[in-house]
Amino acid sequence: MIDDMKGLLEVQGADGNWNYDSYMLGMYNGMELMAAIAEGREPVFRESPALWVKDNPDTSEPISERTK
Repeated sequence: MIDDMKGLLEVQGADGNWNYDSYMLGMYNGMELMAAIAEGREPVFRESPALWVKDNPDTSEPISERTK
């Protein structure tokens, strides 16, 4: 079960995912808290980035639209 949680945390922690907006950052930090509790360690939370991906004009368009 812990390995599954760590795998999901890795996906959520990918660049463009955790830093897309404040909701996704909160999702990552919540998942980090659950993993830390399960592993018996202190959580390592991420801070807000200087610029959210959704607010960056170069990356705010969905990937599916950028590849057309």
